[in-house]
Amino acid sequence: MTDDWRQQPARARRVAFPKLAIVAVIAGAALASACSQPSDSQQTAQQQAADEQSRKEADEKAWADAEKAGTAAAYTAYLQNFGSGAHVSEASQRIVALNETARKAADEKAWADAEKAGTAAAYTAYIQNFGGGAHVAEARQRVAELSRKEADDKAWADAVRAGTAAALTAYTQNFSSGAHVAEARQRLATLDEQARKDADDKAWADADKAGTAAAFNGYIQKFGSGAHAAEARQRLAALDEQARKEADEKAWADAEKAGTASAFTSYVQKFGSGAHVAEARKRAAALETQGRKEVPTIDIQKTCQLAAGAMVKLMGGTTTEQDINACLDSEQKARDQIIKDRATYSSADKVQCMRTGVYLPSYVEWLTCLEMERDVRKMQQEERFGSGPWTLPRVRPAINSAGR
Repeated sequence: MTDDWRQQPARARRVAFPKLAIVAVIAGAALASACSQPSDSQQTAQQQAADEQSRKEADEKAWADAEKAGTAAAYTAYLQNFGSGAHVSEASQRIVALNETARKAADEKAWADAEKAGTAAAYTAYIQNFGGGAHVAEARQRVAELSRKEADDKAWADAVRAGTAAALTAYTQNFSSGAHVAEARQRLATLDEQARKDADDKAWADADKAGTAAAFNGYIQKFGSGAHAAEARQRLAALDEQARKEADEKAWADAEKAGTASAFTSYVQKFGSGAHVAEARKRAAALETQGRKEVPTIDIQKTCQLAAGAMVKLMGGTTTEQDINACLDSEQKARDQIIKDRATYSSADKVQCMRTGVYLPSYVEWLTCLEMERDVRKMQQEERFGSGPWTLPRVRPAINSAGR
């Protein structure tokens, strides 16, 4: 029993030791496990670090992808996915730059399209779409130029269609620097020249139809350099020559009809180069010679001196040589007139008026007497005498009236 008892603890000890060892191993393992596992805060920190690393990696990858794509859409997607990423600022700058580049490219393309079209509508559309574009000022200038050109072309087309000087003149006034001003002026000059020619031809036709010197003179005054000016002058010269000849012949006929020295002398004075001048001078000379023979001779020197003395006695004063010379001149002119017109005086009037036996006979008094008698006789012979009043010839002042 004692041995059994001594043996029982030993067996118990042999059984208990493995159990204790197992428990110790488990406890050690548990202790080791407890020592090797982190706490909750450590786990959170580690998770955050892992997440941050993953985010950075994703950010860099996304940025690399965006840079590789190089488009505004790619950079915009990056911003949307990584709003606080490391490359947000640069992505925004890239987007702005790309948008500016795209805007400029669109601006240049729109401008190129507008220039290619070359119309006011195309430039206006460019201005509307790119109000702040690089070519807006030029586009506005082009629009203004094209609008002006369109108006210019329309006005010119209207003027050409009308085809009148008034329409062309209106065009030059409204578009003084227009594209068609030179041609408009040329057309105006052509129309003016045509109008001048038409007026010239019409005026000549009218003058030719009238056929008078007045008509040809009128044509020359209006169209001195006209197409028919030379012919008009020739016709006028011919008419003038014809008129001169007719007037010459009529004057000569009148002189022959009168048959007096004064009539022939008057013909010579009016037609110094007339067809009958030589004969007129011959006849006048013959008649004057004959007249001088028929007209009694008076001592006009004596008459004038005595008449001057008589005037001094009546009026007082003195007689000058100038007074006597004036008297002599008047007497000589009166004698010449009597000789010229003697054929117009009747024989009875000559006998009555030209008396040499009176006191201080005077050619001036003779001429006055002869003209009065002739003119009174002429009035009496008028078929229709009328009630007058009649104006008698002016009586020449008689120098020797006091001695009659």
